[in-house]
Amino acid sequence: MLLCIAGLHGNEPSGNHALARLLKRCEAGGVTIRGDVVALTGNLAALAARVRFIDEDLNRSWQIDRVLTVLESLREGGDGAPMVGSAELKEQRELIAAIREVIGRARGPVHVLDLHTTSAESAPFTTLGDTLQNRSMARALPIPAVLGLEEQIEGAMLQYFDLLGWAGIGIEAGQHDAATSIDAHADVVWALMEYLELIEHPSTIDVAARRARLISATDGLPEVVDVRYRHPVAPEDEFRMDAGFPNFVFVRKGQRLAEDRNGPIAAPMDGLLFLPLYQEQGDDGFFIVRAVRPMWLSVSRWLRQRGVDRFATWIPGVIRHPERHDAVVLARWATNRSVLGILHLLGFNALHDGDRTVMIRRVESAAEGSPLDLRE
Repeated sequence: MLLCIAGLHGNEPSGNHALARLLKRCEAGGVTIRGDVVALTGNLAALAARVRFIDEDLNRSWQIDRVLTVLESLREGGDGAPMVGSAELKEQRELIAAIREVIGRARGPVHVLDLHTTSAESAPFTTLGDTLQNRSMARALPIPAVLGLEEQIEGAMLQYFDLLGWAGIGIEAGQHDAATSIDAHADVVWALMEYLELIEHPSTIDVAARRARLISATDGLPEVVDVRYRHPVAPEDEFRMDAGFPNFVFVRKGQRLAEDRNGPIAAPMDGLLFLPLYQEQGDDGFFIVRAVRPMWLSVSRWLRQRGVDRFATWIPGVIRHPERHDAVVLARWATNRSVLGILHLLGFNALHDGDRTVMIRRVESAAEGSPLDLRE
């Protein structure tokens, strides 16, 4: 099953337009779908108001405790029972109810596409939690893949799906209101449908031409980048990004990028500027990313497939977690780029827990029967 979710942010309608176009194209004939392709909309209230969110960011609201509370309300009260809270809590409850219904019909593995756009001008790219199955899904597309973003934000929907062992990637197709973003979203969905063998051949859909358009849109960009820096912002900061920065533009350390109530803000390092904030709502001012050599991805795959993560505590400064079998704790002196890089290669994900850094082993297989599972 390919589960496509668009509109988690209400100021990002491109994914909804692309999915509506795709479904209409399928209904017109000439395309036979083998399997299930499902399209869902996330934040209907925010989409109607044309804002990122009403009360809280729906794509930062998928913490385990919160989702378990929503699941419990569905089990106890049924889909029609009211739930007191934010506008996004209501939207999340309706979305989870819809997901539970459709995955109950899944005849095979669940693959998720989370469709987004950016406030800055941008080429299309993917974001993913760095599991091997997510990598395979992302690298089936001829656009850049961004690693490490999940360590910089908390409560994203795909992070929760990773816990279930589902394959899932985010698609950032371009600027919010650009017509090319709708095209890129549609091209990505068709390309993944072909990769997952969901399109019967012969077909009137020219997927090769769509892939060529994606290749052209991302010409000159690295295949894979890694997030190295995040500049968080809050409303009281009065953050203002300087005008004219597209996504993935190279910036030098010390170059002015923005300002806030305390004065100018400069780039902390050389790298590619990523997701500069050109909208009122949002808590990420900008990121800095750098290219990842493909060799390291091959090394990482080899290490993970052989279970080398079991020996993570052999690394100096890496200690077994006292309560979790799937986690390690880093001594303060070991939180350097080298140790973190090795643990990333082994499949661990950083989680900052108070004054300590905890590294969690990423889930690579389904967790059916778990209290976290969305299946009814």
